[in-house]
Amino acid sequence: MDTVILIHGAWVTPRCWRYFAPIFAQAGYRTLAPAWPCKDRAVAAQLAHPDPRLKQVGIPEILAYHKAVIRSQPKPPVLIGHSFGGLIVQLLLDQGFGAAGIAISSVPPRGVSAVGRAPLEVARKVWKLFAGPSRWHGILPPPKRDADEVALRKAQGIAVRLVPESRRIFWQLLTKAADVDFGSPDRAPLLLVGCGQDRCIPAEIQRRTWERYRLAPARADFALFPELTHMGIAEPGHEALAAYCLAWAQDRLRRPAVSTAPAAISEAWRDGGRASTS
Repeated sequence: MDTVILIHGAWVTPRCWRYFAPIFAQAGYRTLAPAWPCKDRAVAAQLAHPDPRLKQVGIPEILAYHKAVIRSQPKPPVLIGHSFGGLIVQLLLDQGFGAAGIAISSVPPRGVSAVGRAPLEVARKVWKLFAGPSRWHGILPPPKRDADEVALRKAQGIAVRLVPESRRIFWQLLTKAADVDFGSPDRAPLLLVGCGQDRCIPAEIQRRTWERYRLAPARADFALFPELTHMGIAEPGHEALAAYCLAWAQDRLRRPAVSTAPAAISEAWRDGGRASTS
């Protein structure tokens, strides 16, 4: 049985995969969605009492944790990451982990401009991340969502609950910790997915990242879902996104298009007692 490891992003927990993961499980994959280090408690507990060790968690620690999970599998798994998790997927592939990788609405590696068509909005977001009384290794509270975002998620029936995050991971985007070798001939196949209505990490940034990969010998593909927002893995329309990712992964693994084999599903994403977020 092939395994898919789902890697969540910043400020969230594995609960963000609760709609996406079953589609892979029904196709016969063993589906795992581990929580990042220091983020495996219930949302309420994380909000009330953030783990003080969280401020020490950076990109290397997140990578080391997922490498251990990958090594525990009988064969290299497919890696799927969302947002900051998409960057983690790219870093893992760059370091030789995973049979194939999919990065959805991904934070770009160092060297790819994250400035889209709304540079002032990007500047405001960056200021919120790096400004303030907390030091570079502090803990960030969940970001406040604007009224439009709140109204959209309410209309979609999506409950978004965010948790505190390490400030360290964002500072490390400016360092070698976020570097990949775009020209590596040995990297496993990579699919970059952009969402056309994504105001957080616009689709043009995904295409820009793909442009850095596409001239290398290793395979890199790009797909655009024009109607989806940054929460494309959970909002209405996620079915088409998941189906596309599934077909791409099956083609990379040369599996049949449909499988009726039973699959084990990690409890992390579906257990509301341990994870309840976007």
